[in-house]
Order: sequence, then C-alpha cells, then structure tokens
Amino acid sequence: MHVSPDPITTQEQAARERDTLLDLIARGLYCTTAGALGDGHGDPSADALTKARTVADDYLAAYEEWLVKLAAGNATPGPQ
Repeated sequence: MHVSPDPITTQEQAARERDTLLDLIARGLYCTTAGALGDGHGDPSADALTKARTVADDYLAAYEEWLVKLAAGNATPGPQ
C-alpha cells in the first residue's frame, strides 16, 4: 500500500486506495484463517482471495459508514 502525506482528492485515488486496502485485508484474513487451521501460509488461491475479499469489503463498508457518521457528528455544532 502506498502511504503518502498528500491527501486523497479524487474518486479515482480513493478507489485505488480502497482496492489496495481490500487486497491487504483479504490476504490478512486468509493468513489468519490458514494459520488457525494449521494449513500454513502458502500463497492463497484466487478463489480463497475472492471469498476473503467479500468479507473484507463488508468490513470496510461498515468502517466507512462509521467514519461518515463520526464526521457528521463532529461537524454538528455544540457538545458531543
């Protein structure tokens, strides 16, 4: 994943970063599951990554929703 001090300013940049993050989370989920099952840490198959990416997408969507709610609450005047 590319880490930069420059803010993400376009939808295209955001989509690329989200895609990279999904891949990272999916691989992490695969490695965690494989390790817990004693299957080792070999390269995941395309099918395994597709399944893990679906779970990662659900997780990331919930996180994005939480961030939007947090930002809206912070934008509201008055005590939090």
